[in-house]
Amino acid sequence: MKKFFNSFRLKLVLSLFLVVIVVLGSLYYVVNRTTQSEFRDYVVRGRSSQLKGTREALISYYQKNGSWKGVDSVLKENVSSQSGRNGRGPGSSSNSNSSRPRNAVLVGPDGRVISSYDEEAVGKELPENLISQGVKMESDGQKIGTLLAGPILSAELDHSERRFLESVNRRIIYAGAIGLAVALLLGWLLIKQLTRPLNKLTRATRKVAERELDHRVSVVSSDELGQLAESFNQMINNLQESEEIRRRMIGDIAHELRTPLTVLNGELEAIREGIYEPTDEKLKDIQNDINLLNRLVEDLRELTLAESGELKLNKGPVDLVELVERVTRKMNEFSKKSGVKLKTDLPDSLPEIHLDADRVSQVINNIVKNALHHTETGEVRIYLEDRPEEIEVKVSDTGRGIPAEKLDHVFDRFYRSDSSRSTRDSTGLGLSIAKELVEAHGGAIWIDSEVGQGTTVGFSLPK
Repeated sequence: MKKFFNSFRLKLVLSLFLVVIVVLGSLYYVVNRTTQSEFRDYVVRGRSSQLKGTREALISYYQKNGSWKGVDSVLKENVSSQSGRNGRGPGSSSNSNSSRPRNAVLVGPDGRVISSYDEEAVGKELPENLISQGVKMESDGQKIGTLLAGPILSAELDHSERRFLESVNRRIIYAGAIGLAVALLLGWLLIKQLTRPLNKLTRATRKVAERELDHRVSVVSSDELGQLAESFNQMINNLQESEEIRRRMIGDIAHELRTPLTVLNGELEAIREGIYEPTDEKLKDIQNDINLLNRLVEDLRELTLAESGELKLNKGPVDLVELVERVTRKMNEFSKKSGVKLKTDLPDSLPEIHLDADRVSQVINNIVKNALHHTETGEVRIYLEDRPEEIEVKVSDTGRGIPAEKLDHVFDRFYRSDSSRSTRDSTGLGLSIAKELVEAHGGAIWIDSEVGQGTTVGFSLPK
């Protein structure tokens, strides 16, 4: 029961009910007031038209006296006599309120009551729309007044007239009740249709919460609910992909850590059992394995910070030409050992841009080192190019190149296009870190390669 009262469907139905009630109530108020006003004007117009004989007597009185002074007696006498002739006088057995003398008034040209059976009405100004329903009186082409009869100062109607209005009001209420019932029925069907996809999404969300990532929601429309279903399915696809990446990453990390740890364990076990002597060369190999482990842990830490957006950048004005020259000088010794020439193609000067010099140096260093690892003979060249909104850095090598089907994975963690060329100096995270650091600066990184011709890795930094 509690679940039913807390349901979204019930809330929608109640909201619809309140809206319909407000709309129907407003319509009833407007229609009722309009009907009463129009019917009152109709009654005044009808009753006033019955006093044409009185109108002629009043016009004669005005023409004879030149004013309405003392017209009260004439008005009362003529109205009473005419009401008696119509069978609606004081002696009539009718209960009609029209027999009351106070229902006839004489209004002057200025809209104020000149004479009336109801003395309280004398001197009051009547609205123009009410005066327009009466019998106009003119003398020598000039308007001298208007004769009105009926519920002028009050809404008093006779019995039959009240019954008519009550009948109209009842029919309005009946129509409103029927309209409310139809609106609620149609609204319930529509809301049920609308909430059905939401219920499916709710069930699907529970499935996903239980880690059933293969669950999908059927898309049956192209409206907002259909778009929501598509977004949900896309979200599940992304979650599935992220879960697969996470599992693969854990496997890769375990594999990458296992190799140096296994080597370390074997060498230490051999030394402990006396198979190897703890010579400087053996200790140096052990130290290299420990250094590789340290670099791997540090690279993973940096990569995780960059991917989560928590990596802090210490930006400042930097001359990229000078920065590339500094990185090149540090890499020259490494390039000499590998037998590959390291060259630069730099402009004389470039405008300074705001960036983290250490992080960009790390990017260039990772890309250059990766190029040197995959180039047996030839050269690695660094280019700088000034563009209108960015500065472009490119590192080209004359290595073996990378097959097209492998290019999409170059920036993945621990990915090596040629596993046979894995070295104890590489953690397999260099290009992944470079990509995250470039994107953290608001730039973009890419790779072009052709088998047998070489590879170019480039990135851009906004000015």
